[in-house]
Amino acid sequence: MEKRKLIPLVLAMVAGTSIAYAAPQYDLGEVIVTATRLEEKTQHVPASVNVVTAEEMKKRPVQNLADALARTTGVYRSPVADGGMSSDMTMRGFGSAETLIMLDGQPLNSGWNSSVDWAVLPTTDIEKIEVVRGAGSSLYGGRAVGGVINIITAKSQEELSGNAVLSYGSDKTKRFGLNTKVRKDNWRMGIGYEKRSTDGYVGYYIDKKAAKQNPKKPVTPTHKVDLAQSARDYYIIGSRGEKLNDTETWSFSLGYDFDEDRSLDYAFTRSKHNYDYRNPFTYVYDKSGNPVWGGVWELPDKRILKISPDNYLGNYGVRDMDVHRLQFADRKNQLFAHFGYTNRFNDGFSTSSSAPDIVNTDTLNAWNGPGEFSYYPSKAYNFDIHKNIDFKDHTLTVGYNYNRESFAQTRFDLKHWRNRDTGRSPYEYNGGRGILHALYLQDKWQVADTTDLYLGMRYDRYKKEKGYNNTLQDDGTWKYNNFASGTYAEWSPKVAVEHRFDENNSAFISYGHSFNPPVLYQVYRNSGTIDPNPDLKPETTNTWEVGYKHYDQNLTWDVTLFHAKTKDLVALKPRGSSPRNYYNSESDLVRRGIEFGTQYRFNQNWSAYANYALTDAKIDGDRYYDIPRHLVHFGVQWDAKPWQVLLDNTYVSERQAPDVDTGEYKSEDSYFITSLSANYEIQEGLVLQGDIYNLFDKKFYAGEAARERTYTVSLQYRF
Repeated sequence: MEKRKLIPLVLAMVAGTSIAYAAPQYDLGEVIVTATRLEEKTQHVPASVNVVTAEEMKKRPVQNLADALARTTGVYRSPVADGGMSSDMTMRGFGSAETLIMLDGQPLNSGWNSSVDWAVLPTTDIEKIEVVRGAGSSLYGGRAVGGVINIITAKSQEELSGNAVLSYGSDKTKRFGLNTKVRKDNWRMGIGYEKRSTDGYVGYYIDKKAAKQNPKKPVTPTHKVDLAQSARDYYIIGSRGEKLNDTETWSFSLGYDFDEDRSLDYAFTRSKHNYDYRNPFTYVYDKSGNPVWGGVWELPDKRILKISPDNYLGNYGVRDMDVHRLQFADRKNQLFAHFGYTNRFNDGFSTSSSAPDIVNTDTLNAWNGPGEFSYYPSKAYNFDIHKNIDFKDHTLTVGYNYNRESFAQTRFDLKHWRNRDTGRSPYEYNGGRGILHALYLQDKWQVADTTDLYLGMRYDRYKKEKGYNNTLQDDGTWKYNNFASGTYAEWSPKVAVEHRFDENNSAFISYGHSFNPPVLYQVYRNSGTIDPNPDLKPETTNTWEVGYKHYDQNLTWDVTLFHAKTKDLVALKPRGSSPRNYYNSESDLVRRGIEFGTQYRFNQNWSAYANYALTDAKIDGDRYYDIPRHLVHFGVQWDAKPWQVLLDNTYVSERQAPDVDTGEYKSEDSYFITSLSANYEIQEGLVLQGDIYNLFDKKFYAGEAARERTYTVSLQYRF
């Protein structure tokens, strides 16, 4: 298509959408993207791309890496993550099981359920985060259905460099981080430590579904109540209280440069994360104004709620993780090899199975009666080697990938639910592993001076094996279940075209087929209420994209349209089904939408930024759950040294969420929040930073209660 015809078409598409703004955390145009296996500038990658740099992360008080990604186009991060809990993050409506998330090329998706522990990842040692949306099927395989997020740690370039941060905020939220790197001749070394903790804001509001009286089993309500609703038929009865979190992260790196082209790097990260809930409260009071923690309550419409005191007791958990990465690079010969090992060696949580006889906030805080403990460590090994070969107008990328992941869950009865080392006895074991072998090939063909054609193909062979479920029976004997192994193979093609109209304007179109094996816990795990299903088939997704990019000195903008259709979707049967387990849906899930992002500099001091994502996700004509239809970020930034001020706004539309008991859908609130950040450079390298999150103190419900207005003050030093 001619340039004069294409540009009006794109502008017409943009004009037909609602445009909002994205935080200026993207270094557009000049940043080199490596998540595509080739070093290319963002404007020349045939995909929708953002890069979050360390410099931009330092402009705002980032508590964890989920914070750094929260304003990226098309990325929705649940407010649950604000409290430091592990939280899923979606990109274009694809969750962590369908989005490959890596640390220096090592996959971080849990071998147990494919989730990512954002809370345990360091923030002071990051060089950049590459976000590539769209199917990365031919190069990265299964988990790259929705895209690839590659977190890249910094390497020392100076004899001595480093950074330090000290911050304090609302709810006694504290953060201390120190990272130092040295370089001597051909050797490089880095050491880092980071500690984050908070007494927690109020989270996990408890909602219960109202029920009609059973005429055959009538009950006499204890109290009449008038409660706020989180959704239709759901009433908020109180909260588990504040979420307490404590995270420590240690990092070490060692590198050697054989010459200017060849290098060997090793990096190690250890993280330890603890969480708990304190100070629960109830919204139900008797006629005398005393709090009520249990019983049968009658609503104004005569329906009832049944509540138990143990509903107010939250989880008490720990997550410890080691990540090892070994990388070899020969840039002259374009040969790259990676070996990584991820070990979640202490991962689990406990819950109370009872409550004290005399119930109030103090007794619930102190309660250490019987309970249950679920322990689910997992391991993942990953090896990847690829070589780029240049000849004439072609650049071939050929590679091999091996991945092995496993989990082993043990469920215990606990004599004291807050003390896992006392009086625990196992009653169930689950486990299994998956092994992947893959070959991939990509040809970047320069068919013309301004046009590149990408042709890719990947062959995956995935085997699930050694699955088991052993349960303790009522008579004291064990029932042993060993599941048969299964092997799946799939070819995943990828085709993309990128055309450059001039140095500032380009367009692309792409198609990718993706193969995504079910996560292990869906196949082998027995949760007590959900049975394993070793017969699950992989999901397959076909993704189409078309996009346009503009980059110049003062204005950057890009727009992308996408359409993804998933077959054999893995879904969970609602309670009441027999058996209740994960299954492959006969209906296709279709995700489609438009993404738009822009940044404009008015003058030396003022700039504006924006992104908007419309995601329409449906199955059988109904909206799919937990995916906001509209995601908006917009704001302005003022720079006048030594000051920098940022006003940022976020809008998230309501989401549909399935009730865990019935499978029925309920709504999570839409929300619009404004945040204000200011930086003052005291001297070169020393910056004082202040931040007000949720400036107007908006309150909303999103699975848990979201963070209300909070304050953070920090001091950063770079040397």
